[in-house]
Order: sequence, then structure tokens, then C-alpha cells
Amino acid sequence: MELVSQFTEDAYAKEDRICERPICAVRIPKGDPCHYVATIDPNKPGRFVCGSCHSRYQKKVATTVRPSSQHIGFRMPGTDQYPPPHPLPDMHGVRRSVNAAQRAGTINPPRVIATSHGLQGSRSASGPVVGIPTGSSRNQASTSHGLGVGYTTNHAAHASQREYWSKLAYSMGSHAETISLDISAVHDAGAKRKGSRGTPISNIREGKKDIHAQIDAPDLIKIALDTILPKILALSPAFAWRTLEFVVQDAGWVDLSTHPANRPYFYSECWHTSKRGSKEAKVFKLKQFALTVVIPESQWLQYEEWLEQSEEKSHYPACPLVQDVTASPLIEQTHADLPVEESVPVEESVMTWKRVRERSDSVPISAPSSRLSPPHKKLAASSAFCTPSPDREGLKQALRIGGTVNLDVKQLLDLQHENIQYYPIPTRPLSAMLKNAKFLSYDIETVECSMGQLTFNPSTASMLGAGAFKTAHPGWLTLFSPPSSGLGSQTRHDIAVKRAYYKANPPGTSKASVKCKIGRYALADEVPKLLKEGNILYWARSLLQLTYDFIDRSIISASELPPFKIPQVRFVDAGLAFAFGPLPAPKASSSMTSSARAVYLVEELIPGGNEDFLKYVHNMDSNPLLDESDDGYDLALFFTFTQHIQYVKTRGLAFISDYQGSSELLTDPQILTHPTVSQGNDIFGDGNIEGAVSEFEKQHNCNFYCEWSGFGLHPFKKEQDGSSGGDDIEQ
Repeated sequence: MELVSQFTEDAYAKEDRICERPICAVRIPKGDPCHYVATIDPNKPGRFVCGSCHSRYQKKVATTVRPSSQHIGFRMPGTDQYPPPHPLPDMHGVRRSVNAAQRAGTINPPRVIATSHGLQGSRSASGPVVGIPTGSSRNQASTSHGLGVGYTTNHAAHASQREYWSKLAYSMGSHAETISLDISAVHDAGAKRKGSRGTPISNIREGKKDIHAQIDAPDLIKIALDTILPKILALSPAFAWRTLEFVVQDAGWVDLSTHPANRPYFYSECWHTSKRGSKEAKVFKLKQFALTVVIPESQWLQYEEWLEQSEEKSHYPACPLVQDVTASPLIEQTHADLPVEESVPVEESVMTWKRVRERSDSVPISAPSSRLSPPHKKLAASSAFCTPSPDREGLKQALRIGGTVNLDVKQLLDLQHENIQYYPIPTRPLSAMLKNAKFLSYDIETVECSMGQLTFNPSTASMLGAGAFKTAHPGWLTLFSPPSSGLGSQTRHDIAVKRAYYKANPPGTSKASVKCKIGRYALADEVPKLLKEGNILYWARSLLQLTYDFIDRSIISASELPPFKIPQVRFVDAGLAFAFGPLPAPKASSSMTSSARAVYLVEELIPGGNEDFLKYVHNMDSNPLLDESDDGYDLALFFTFTQHIQYVKTRGLAFISDYQGSSELLTDPQILTHPTVSQGNDIFGDGNIEGAVSEFEKQHNCNFYCEWSGFGLHPFKKEQDGSSGGDDIEQ
């Protein structure tokens, strides 16, 4: 065992306890000596024993004593005995003396009992000398450090250490008593929002949680400034912010700096009365409190002025100033003194700041007057920057029209929305089509499908037009994965939605009657019809590309350019859209299934409407449908020229007919083939007039496009009876 030193108050039992020496186990009354005996093994706990057991441990040979509490290694002179241990002081007397010294009203404090330091000549380990302050010692001279007798410099730091540990206790206290803070920044200048006491600054706002509920005002100020100041300084680091002027206020606009320290600021507001049965009790509830860092109005106005000056310097670098035209007599006099070649008209002196900036890099502007004004003053006085008043009659008409809201509610309610699968019609070279059998016709299995939404107006009143086989309606297309170009590459891409139809005569009317209704085919019948229309457009795009390839190669290889321009036209981008929707399942099942319920031919909308829409070439003729005096006649000649090229390049087997559309976009073409191609089968629809191909050489009249030598097209030789008597060369 090992005997250790103890503080005076710890050497006595503070309450009744049992001696922890197993053999003894006597009761130690409160106030009797109670000593702590440590074990040699530091991993095992020590024991609190009574006075008799402590004396027994002192006499045992195996017991050691720590150097701070016993003289070690010194024997009494001339003997082999160790000096006897120090007698224990009268701790009750010492305690009474200390208590009496701390009472300010004590006049005759009890005498402090001195204790012996051992036998004379004994050597003991040195230690600090601590004097016990008494009532009479308060008036005694202090030490060299300005402290009382027995006090050190550590005692002088007691107040600051107490404050430090108390604040640390706030942050390490129970998590049950915490609050959260909502910290923002405002300024006093400018307009304020209704109900607020300041204008927010750039949405600067931060939250803090797990703040001890008993935190005082100074610590709240420190947290608010540490949180918000970096964000305010980041607005304009170059501006000299005076942070000492910033004020932290609560939600009631109370300045926290006026509140005393060491007193909880929000703690009392967290306690609420709670009823449990018939009893009422105070319960702590976590709350959030708002703190605001306020920038004074004067400082914020200085910041705005500094910011405005910085922007002017960055936008308007140093350059010559504009002349002040207010002193016109002086200008005239100065102009008279200038040489003729350097004189500047008075009108040119009235220049905007923008013109000065444009000319300052190249031509210096000489000021005819010594009186100069800043650019912003010049701009304010210039009439060029005055907003003119609107024309009264024009404004009256605008107000008359704009004052009413005209919305076609019926048209809005007639819109039909469809979830679709879109299959675009590609453009493939004829050579690629001939190399791969699966590319010989438009097949939805060979193109990439896109999901999207189709919106259109199916009513007859909004119809764009009706042909022999199809009706066209306005609408728009939105694909969920839009392509980079072509139809659907834009959101709400304007389109023409086409559907196949037949004329349904009302009962009791003849088929020749003008009045008829539009009938729709069943889905199983409509799909093949629209698929055939898509296939015609597929072949027309390929044949037109073949035509332009021939024209480009011919012009490149020719010795000179043609004396005319080549029109640039194309067929519209298009595709088939299958609409899907829920359908009732078989009677055996109550669930719903999704299936295709409609099909649409979706085409790029040709701008201009019906006014710009023309039919240039009919499918039963190989010459222009328009007269020479009609607009678009030259373009019709170009289309018959393309038929000539296609007839030659396909060796008299096919060409495009039924050219119609605008001057740039074409739609609804027809592919005409030679009778030997179809072999009696229905190919390319009902518009395929096979006789037009077999009679092409007789009907076609070559024009200036065909006759240009660079293309190498030979005119068809016609006999006197009108029949063709020669063969054209194959290009």
C-alpha cells in the first residue's frame, strides 16, 4: 500500500461511511478522520480507512509514503532511526480560523494554531508556502505582486477563469436546453418592405443551431458578427467597411449591446406552462430566435456612392470630355479662331457619350471651348436622350385595341392532346437505298422512335385545308428527347397534322352533292394509307437529292457558270405519329391496357398560309400548271426541268410530280412510274398516273434550264405527229 497526502477537508469523513479495510469494516462517523490509502498497482482502486487502520499502515514495513508527505532517505543524527512523522494539525481549529477570517464583520478572529515542522535538524522536501488569510491579514502589506499573503498570480486570474469556464459550460451544457438562431443582414437606407425595419442585403441569411439557451447578449453579438461579417465583406472587399458601427438587434429591434452580460438573454422565453392532468408545470421548449446585423444608413449610403463611382470607372475609362454646348457665344468665337481645315461644326459638338467612346480610340476630339462638363451632365442636357411623347392618335388606337382581351375560348377547348411515338421520315441517297433492300421503302422498323406529345385542333373550322385524300390541321409537336435538327428539334414545334378521310354523304343525298361530311377510317385502314403517303415523301426526298447532286456536279465541271440562279427548295420534314391511350381490357380482367388508337402524318408547317401556297406542276402533265404571267412561273419551269433530270437518271422509269408548296418548302408530292414497273400492282398510291411517264418525251417542253449546255441534256426529238423520234443521252 502507499500513503498519499490529502487536502485538509478531504481527511475527514463528510458523511457516515464504513472503513474499507476488509478486516476492520468499522463505521466512521461524520467528521472523524478518514484517510485515503492508494495501492501500489495504479490499475486498482485505493481505500478510505479509519484513523486506527491508517496508523497501522504507517507502521507496516511494506507501506510506502510519497515524497511530498514524508521525509525520505534521512535518519536522525547518530542513530539508525527515522524521524517520527509530523503530528497531524487540529483541522477543526484550522477550519474555524479560516471561516472566521472570511467573515468581514469579525473583530477578534480566533488564533491560528501553528504546527511543528518536525524535529530540529530534520530535512524535508521543500514545497510551496501557503499562508492562511485571516481577518487581520487584510490590512497587512501585500507581496511584491500586489496580492495578499499566501496568494500567487494564479489566484489573480480567478475571475477571468471563472468567466471562461462558465461560458464553456454554456456550449457544453445539456442538449435539451438549446436554441437556434436565424441571423440576417439589413441596412437602414432606402425603401423597406412592409412590416420590416430594414432592407435585406443580397439575401444574406444564415442559421445556427445547438446554441445554449442560457447564452448572454455579448456572446450572441459575437456569434452574429462572426457569421455575417464574412459575407458582408465579400460583397465589395475593396470598400472600407466600418464594422464597429454595425449593430446586432433582435426581432423586437432591441440593441443587444445595451443588455448586461452574464444574464441569459432568451432563456426565459423558452419556458412554457404545460398542463398534465390537473397539474401545471413549466416545460422548456426549443425555439428559434431572429438576430439582425444592421448597417447604419450613413455607411450604406457611402457604400452605394462608392459602388456607383466604381461602376462608372469600369464602364467609362478615361477619355476626352464632351464639349459643353451651353456656352454658344464662346463656341462661335473659338470656331472663328480655328483654322478652316480644323474647325468643328457646332452640330458635331453635340455628341453622345457613346460616339465619343467610339471615336476616342482613333480620332482625338478637340474641344472648341475651354469650358468642359462631365459626361453624365452632358447626357442629361442632351435632347438625344429625351424620350419622345407618343403620337396621340396612334396611342388612342393602341389603347382601343389593347384595352380588350379577345380569347377564342372555343378554339382553346377544342385542342386535343396525344401521347405519341414519333417515327421520322429520313432522307437517304438513292445509291444507299439500292444497296440495302430494307431501305427501299419507308419502314418504321428502320428508323429511331421518339416519345413525345402532340397537340392539335381537329375541328373543321380550324382546318388548314383538305386535299383529295387528307385533311390538314394546325398543331405543335414536343419530343421528350429532341434531335439536334429537323422536326421536333424545338419545343412546341409548329406542324401540320394530316389524317386520311373519305367523303360521307348524308342519307338521302347523291354522291355529286356539294354538301358532305368528312368520314374517318378505322385505325387498321388508316395506317396503310398514311404509311403509303410517308413512303411517297421518302422517295421524293431521295429523287430530289439525286437531282441536286446532278446539278452541282454539272456546274462544277462546266467551263462557265449558268446565266441563272438555281432555286433551293426541299420537301418538308415529316414522320408518322402513333397515339396511344388506355383501352378497356377484356371482361375477365378489370385492369386497363394501353394500345395505339390513332395515327397521324406530322409535317413541318409551311409558313405563309394559303396565300403563299401554290401548285406548280400537276401529276397528269409534265409542263407548268401556271401561266407565264403568274407568280412562281419560273419556279414551275425549274420543277419541270427536275423531272427531265429524274427521267434521264432513272432511264425513263420514274420522276416526281404534283409539285406544290411555297418557294422554299414542298409537300404532298407524287411519284410517277412507268407501266412496266408496277406490273399491274398498286404502287405509290392512286396518284401514280403511269401514262404520264410513258408520254413524258411527247409532253415535256424543254426550257432554258434544260437547254443550258453545262447540263448536257439533249431535247427530245418530236416528229410532225408529235411523237418522240429520238433518245436522250444518259447522264
